[in-house]
Amino acid sequence: MNLKRNFINHCKDHQYEINKDQLEIINHLKIYYSKNFTQSFFKKIFKRKNNRLGFYLVGDVGVGKTMILNFFFKELKEKKLRLHFNEFMIKFHDFIFKNENKKNGIELFVKELKRNTELIYFDEFQVTNIVDAMILGKLFDKIFSENIKIIITSNIKISELYKDGLQRDQFKPFIEIMQKRTIEHELIIEDDYRKSKENQNERYFSPLNQESNFKMNKFFRTISKDR
Repeated sequence: MNLKRNFINHCKDHQYEINKDQLEIINHLKIYYSKNFTQSFFKKIFKRKNNRLGFYLVGDVGVGKTMILNFFFKELKEKKLRLHFNEFMIKFHDFIFKNENKKNGIELFVKELKRNTELIYFDEFQVTNIVDAMILGKLFDKIFSENIKIIITSNIKISELYKDGLQRDQFKPFIEIMQKRTIEHELIIEDDYRKSKENQNERYFSPLNQESNFKMNKFFRTISKDR
């Protein structure tokens, strides 16, 4: 996979500015991909297991985080799944409710994930729900133990997730897991691409459903800088 060349062509096709800081993130993604999805002869012999299964891209709104990971996600040929984090947690809670009489609900949920995907993409990741906060440590620990990879964009550094949230001490195991099992990179760009002419067009969201609601909320956070 010639990720850098393909990304440059992608930018040219869409008339995006080719930014050196974004290219640096592409280089990091290439390393992440090679460690997680390519198996060399020697890796197979010695069965070396990569401990860093996640790629966490943090940065301010308007710097191109989503554009970069959208591009990377489309380049992947492996089994993959893209979900808004809220949508993912709704699926999780629905699964637990439907299987409330079974033991090890988290394990069953992750096993089903494993059958359907090798990588999950969460865009604009944040944790605000105390119920989710309390369960994420066990859930993501199991996700990583099943060798499921994750890529994430967020406006919030891992160490600051759920900051000042209720019972945050119980959330800290999740932070520790993420810091141990993911690679965190920050994208810092002075230019705000939201101000470009292409982004001044009027927005329409259709049809009115849960997916478009997620998109509207994301767009609102972008133009308001989460204020």
